[in-house]
Amino acid sequence: MVKNHLFAMIILALLSIPTMVQATEKAAVGDSCMVVSAHPQATELGLAMLRHGGNAVDAAVAVSLALAGCEPYSSGLGGGGFFVFFDPVSGDVKTLDARETAPQSAHHDMYLVDGKPDSQLSCDGPLASGVPGLVAGLWELHQSGGQLPWSELVLAAAEVVRVLEVSPMLHRRIILKSEYFNDAARKVFLPQGQVPEIGSSLTQSDLYSTFQAIAANGPQAFYHGRIAEAMVRVSQTANGSGLTLQDLASYRTRWRKAIHGRYRGLDIFSMAPPSSGGVHLVQMLNILEPFDLKEAGFGSATSVHWLAESMKFAYADRSLFLGDTDFVAVPIDRLVSRSRADSLRSLLDANQAYPEKLIVGAPLQDLESTETTHLSIIDAQGMAVAATLTINLTFGSCRMAAGTGILMNNEMDDFVAAPGTPNAFGLVGAEANSIAPGKRPLSSMTPTIVLQEGSVRMITGSPGGAKIITTTLQTIINVVDHGMDALQAVSAARVHHQWFPRILYFEKYGLSPDTRRVLESKGHRLVERSPMCNAQIIVVDPETGMRQGASDPRGMGQASGF
Repeated sequence: MVKNHLFAMIILALLSIPTMVQATEKAAVGDSCMVVSAHPQATELGLAMLRHGGNAVDAAVAVSLALAGCEPYSSGLGGGGFFVFFDPVSGDVKTLDARETAPQSAHHDMYLVDGKPDSQLSCDGPLASGVPGLVAGLWELHQSGGQLPWSELVLAAAEVVRVLEVSPMLHRRIILKSEYFNDAARKVFLPQGQVPEIGSSLTQSDLYSTFQAIAANGPQAFYHGRIAEAMVRVSQTANGSGLTLQDLASYRTRWRKAIHGRYRGLDIFSMAPPSSGGVHLVQMLNILEPFDLKEAGFGSATSVHWLAESMKFAYADRSLFLGDTDFVAVPIDRLVSRSRADSLRSLLDANQAYPEKLIVGAPLQDLESTETTHLSIIDAQGMAVAATLTINLTFGSCRMAAGTGILMNNEMDDFVAAPGTPNAFGLVGAEANSIAPGKRPLSSMTPTIVLQEGSVRMITGSPGGAKIITTTLQTIINVVDHGMDALQAVSAARVHHQWFPRILYFEKYGLSPDTRRVLESKGHRLVERSPMCNAQIIVVDPETGMRQGASDPRGMGQASGF
């Protein structure tokens, strides 16, 4: 206990050291380390780990754990995620799949009632949860390259999450989901049965105790024993369907071969299936590369037209081909090939939008969640981590495992309940993403690292459901083609097209009236949307090595460096 107390005092001292923090009018800049995440406390903890002698992996573990408590509506120990990791010594980029898996009791038609899918079963009930992967993923990531002791990282995060200040964002989300909370969740987020006031504090004592157990015993404490038993109790039906102790005990992460592409001389590395992000990010960049987007200009009718056209074909392919490659054959090489991009590009017309009805795929509907979270980190040696983490919808299934502080995910909704039927994000897949025991549901998460001549040029990613892939695409294009700095790149207005519905979405004030008229004359149907996504990026100057960090102003995150 004395050692733990001393470490906590050291961390508190490190958190008080001045840092270069992102201001609203400029990006954070540093020549050594940079941490960007969706919550200021998580960002500062990550930077403290780097000051304490840790590397990017250590910081990523600490930040991920802090976000699990600071953003309970977006991620958590009861969820999972994907990690992209660059080692500057070996020059290798590795990707770690800590996505949730379907329990052994899961089956193809488990959410059908009288032959029709019931979204309540896959979103709100005990059957909504897949086997959580985050704790196992963070342990595996730490074992692969961390320098600080695991226990120190977890205990430092525990101090951050013990007391949670109610931000305006948390306040709004509690109001939104309060009626769905089970008793354990209500006890934490609705003290005295009331929505807490902005600026008040919530005590997460059970979550703090869970962190302490994981600090002492690693993932063993999470996937076995008291904590595992509590997760099973809240995620099982009366007849025993849902999670079991065996499901938790048998969970394993997967190291995947990164999806690799080239764009304007840069190397793009992103996540492989069961994430669809990397495949379709590279596919869209391949389609776009021959077009002079810089000459066309940011936000011009020409550049937006080409963006929308590339997005249509990528999302149509997503609906048909993508799934967990441990269960289905996904033609990754063909989808990311130059020949595939050339073939699709040959269909495009500068003056006319390609009719969506002529593109083969499974129809997509228009629904979106802004949840999930992302972090981007680089250390003084150039080691980098991009991670996107989630429990799926806001507060996941809204079911907390009593005595643990753990909110369970509702990732099972990311499977196809029935071919041609959209999930909560409006995304529909083919049989490739159908439910099977042990299978991982398809995701849009797109953590990405961009290299230039073997060194980090950019780290990017975002939450945002169906819009994650197109947001990540646009952050890259904003930097590479339009010469934006980090803050400009995440602040710039975005567009999104996901093939079906036949709509080109744009943010308010994002397109001028003249641009809108030109796009409509080309056959695009335009619809204004609320702010899209919440990207967290780092941009490295290839000549000076200076790091720029920026957290999307659409969220409440922070970039800090030194």
